[in-house]
Amino acid sequence: MRHARTALAIVATAVFVLAIFLAGVLVGGHPRATGITEMPESIRSFLLGSSGQDLTGQVLDVLEDEYYEDFDAESLESAGVEGLIEQLDDPFTVYLTPEDLEALRQRNNGTYFGVGLQVAQQGDRIEVTNVFEGSPAEEAGVRAGDFLVSVDGRPVKGAVEPTVERIRGPEGTTVELGFVRPGEGRREVEVERSKIQVPVVDAEIRRVGDEEVGYIRLVQFTRGSAEAVREATKELEEDGASSVVLDLRGNPGGLVEEAVGVAGAFLAEDSEVVTTEGRKSPKETLRTETEPVAPDVPQLVLVDMGSASASEIVAGALRDQERAEIVGTQTFGKALVQSTVPLRDGGALKLTTARYLTPDGVDINEKGLEPDVQVVDDPDTEVDEALQRALRLAAREGRR
Repeated sequence: MRHARTALAIVATAVFVLAIFLAGVLVGGHPRATGITEMPESIRSFLLGSSGQDLTGQVLDVLEDEYYEDFDAESLESAGVEGLIEQLDDPFTVYLTPEDLEALRQRNNGTYFGVGLQVAQQGDRIEVTNVFEGSPAEEAGVRAGDFLVSVDGRPVKGAVEPTVERIRGPEGTTVELGFVRPGEGRREVEVERSKIQVPVVDAEIRRVGDEEVGYIRLVQFTRGSAEAVREATKELEEDGASSVVLDLRGNPGGLVEEAVGVAGAFLAEDSEVVTTEGRKSPKETLRTETEPVAPDVPQLVLVDMGSASASEIVAGALRDQERAEIVGTQTFGKALVQSTVPLRDGGALKLTTARYLTPDGVDINEKGLEPDVQVVDDPDTEVDEALQRALRLAAREGRR
């Protein structure tokens, strides 16, 4: 019993000290990396001990020596890290296991194992914003506009990212999803996970009256997105498009460098796209580095509440540079940049390192971008009202 109390006391002290000093000892960085300018010697000695071992290692050693039952040390260590991160109250800063990190790399390359849907937070609910064609989610009858309410029987709450991670998993396994469709009530579907190849762009000519309008749908800023948008824009212009609609609805973002590249398809070389700055990140203005493929073609950007992060960077830059109008509804409002720092266990800490401003110096975090032309798509109709309005506006611009 005495040993158990000793172990509990050490665990309690560990949590307290870690909450104060954040993740410095876990990532092996200098205390200044966590905002600590000076660490008292007594605390330093407790954290590192005479052997130089970090606090987490000390606690686990005591538990392994003294705890009354077998336990999973790896899971306990991960839980401690996750509890530490929760103190930041930042849903975008997360611990990635080695498996999570590999999955992130695959997603950045446009592939992952899941069910093939995209979601966005709408107030306190999570809405399906896009379902990939031919995906398990589409085959299960999931549609854009459905609200996700549970994953494997557990209610959905909080930030989108942890929910998305619960939906993804090994190929061939299943996940039970609960949805509410407006006007139809709740239903549960069991969906088998498979390898999802995120479509890079969907591009085609849409005829509006006598005008031919180029339509480009970009669902995520994965590696190669910028080049794909450039090629699609060039082909549409060669096919006679007099204007272009760039559809970023339901696009949750992705790689910042790809966002800069997409903006560069339409902006002059060396145009300002976004400015980032953080407590430990120097102020940096990212600019286009290539000649545009369509510098003069009139353009509209179509957005909604599911347009976030890199999507907002592109839309904000094109509007601030007076290159395009924004059509649709208010965007999500995620003006934060995340970086991934490898950890000793093969995983990583994905953490928010900076916020960003549009070229006009506007901070849209938690506010989003207000469209120039407000139009809402009615999910109960077969017509895409928002897209039709954007196409008509683009055709009018193309006639000028």
